[in-house]
Amino acid sequence: MHVKPAPALEALYREHAERLWRAVYASTGDREVASDAVAEAFAQCLRRGEAVRSPKSWLWTAAFRIAAGEMQRRRRPLELEIDRGYEMPEGPAALLGALRALPERQRTALVLHYYEGYKAREIARILGSSAATVRVHLSRGRKRLRDLLEESDG
Repeated sequence: MHVKPAPALEALYREHAERLWRAVYASTGDREVASDAVAEAFAQCLRRGEAVRSPKSWLWTAAFRIAAGEMQRRRRPLELEIDRGYEMPEGPAALLGALRALPERQRTALVLHYYEGYKAREIARILGSSAATVRVHLSRGRKRLRDLLEESDG
């Protein structure tokens, strides 16, 4: 088995792991699932080595699919832990709280689009969906998120 050189994967980890973890956490609301999904995605990437043509894209897809599978396996409602400590001002806490109220697909589409900058067709590939469906999730998710944030302000 040919394994991707450790220094290249280490650099990728240093550059993207934290951001990937935050995105998966924002999508799932579960710190443990986010940690496990990111770790497993990197482990699988290491095992696959040079067979992974675009490691960054592959890692994002793998982490979100692993997390989605785990959340589906657990079949439990989202209970987002909002840390109101010094590292999270009220704005992000309100946003995470509003994200919690969205359906999973809308929440994931919004996180991938606005947090990481993926386009609808890329999100569709990650979610195993169509680009048209992703655009609907984005549109409905934005509207619902806007309504929720306006309610919390008023």
